[in-house]
Amino acid sequence: MKLFTRPKCFTDAIALNITLHRLLGIRIFEYPHGQPRPILSLIYLLLLYAIHCGAFNLQDEYYADMTLLKLETFLYKILMTINTCSVLIKLILGWWYTKSFEVCYKKISEIDETLRQIGLVINYDIIYFVTIGVMITGLIFTIITSALVSIHLHNRVNLYTSIYMIVAYTYALFVNGIVIFDFYILVKYLQMRFELVNQFLYEHSGVSSTKKRKLGFFEMQDYANIMNCEQRKRLSTKMLSRWRRQTQPQINISVLEKSSTVKSQIQTQFQKELQNQSQRHNPVMTKCEKRKHLLQTIKQVHLELCKMSKTICTILGVQAAFDVAASIMFLTGMFYNLYNRYVVQQDKFVKTLTEQTAVSVILCTLTVVKIIFLSRICKKASDEGNKTIEIIYGIYGCEADIDMRCEIQQFGIQILQSPITFSAFGLSLGNNVISLGLRTVTTYLVIMIQVSNSLESNKAIKLANI
Repeated sequence: MKLFTRPKCFTDAIALNITLHRLLGIRIFEYPHGQPRPILSLIYLLLLYAIHCGAFNLQDEYYADMTLLKLETFLYKILMTINTCSVLIKLILGWWYTKSFEVCYKKISEIDETLRQIGLVINYDIIYFVTIGVMITGLIFTIITSALVSIHLHNRVNLYTSIYMIVAYTYALFVNGIVIFDFYILVKYLQMRFELVNQFLYEHSGVSSTKKRKLGFFEMQDYANIMNCEQRKRLSTKMLSRWRRQTQPQINISVLEKSSTVKSQIQTQFQKELQNQSQRHNPVMTKCEKRKHLLQTIKQVHLELCKMSKTICTILGVQAAFDVAASIMFLTGMFYNLYNRYVVQQDKFVKTLTEQTAVSVILCTLTVVKIIFLSRICKKASDEGNKTIEIIYGIYGCEADIDMRCEIQQFGIQILQSPITFSAFGLSLGNNVISLGLRTVTTYLVIMIQVSNSLESNKAIKLANI
């Protein structure tokens, strides 16, 4: 696919994202195209993970001349361990769920094709440009952060060690960030499709104007002139029985002698009556069946989107939950670090205070933005998916056809029994994640400051250096 060309399917819209996954070792790569190589992909991701872990041994050189607080020393070790485990979990689970992602992409293509068949316009421009925007922003962020870190490391470690540490930590940031972006882009797709379904139902429901209510909720401007096969069978049986009852008293000759004549008469009269009945009833019945068929199609599409939301939470829930927990701990550690630099040890880090502050602020901003975007898109998608029930019950209150009322009632029960929700390993994703994160960071930051003051005032505990 050429860059900045209109994507034809969902996989074209996220082609850059899929390529980056394979470069980072998160997905099974294919070589040649269409031939997955799971064993080689596993070896490749383990090699990248080993290179990433090697950077932690170089931190001893970096912290060799630094005197850290007791709790700060323990905090650095905990954060390094969590970061290492987070990268390994995301690599292994991404490799394991590669086929599940392929099935998910195939289901997306089927849903979009169904929506096209009922006349809806499907485009992927928003998803495509969001993907490109995030990639460009990530590249710019990497360049700026790498420059600041290299300046900070210039006087402490040699050039090659500095480059190695920057590459290793950039790899960890990309792995942690791209999993959340996967969750975001798939939920964004669901939100857009729910909006499209709701807009379709609203425009054809007659809720917006009285004129549409009179014409019908699923007004069809060009409906077919051929009846359904089952209706033809029922009508033909009924017409044939009626004709026989009317013509049987008039037939006084032998069936064996006049079989050919009777047969031709039956066919001729039946065709005439069938044509007359079709002309009188076909438009109304076809319109009703079309309305019912459209509602059944929308109901099935909504059900498939609901199933996909659960699939997304299954294949990405553990990674997302781990990332949210790690982000909360990271924010707590960063704020505690800034507190120590500006309040407790201000005179010891005067030369590097600006670089440390800049890097900490950038990383904290990235973490906060990541959580906010994830929680907001999950909230919007849930609202759009559950909003459908309001529209269909508005239709139910005005619909006169019994079959349509039954379909609408079943649609409402379907939504009530399986509401659209997004969760990450038991953690509900929504606006509550932001409030939960703020409460947790504030609480543990206060506890850590109090514990740190208590430890530093205890002379029986020796100073610990990394």
